[in-house]
Amino acid sequence: MANRNAIGILETKGLSALVQGADAALKSASVELVEWRQIGSGYVSFVVEGDVAAVRSAIEAAVEAASHVGEVISQVVIPRPVEELDASFHR
Repeated sequence: MANRNAIGILETKGLSALVQGADAALKSASVELVEWRQIGSGYVSFVVEGDVAAVRSAIEAAVEAASHVGEVISQVVIPRPVEELDASFHR
């Protein structure tokens, strides 16, 4: 995740909502999908990266789309994340 300006995370209950959200995020802005995870008990999340404005736009689109088919648990945009976060993502 070198040279990134922001990361965005969306957590949903159910894979269908996550896939719908990820599709909307990637179509709405110039962001890259870093990974998605199964958390447990039906909770799943994905991480996107890109410039701050693109990540904000992508997460907003993802929340809108995911909420139509399932439950959005949380969302976050982190501008300029510290490099130590790299270790927590599968690359």
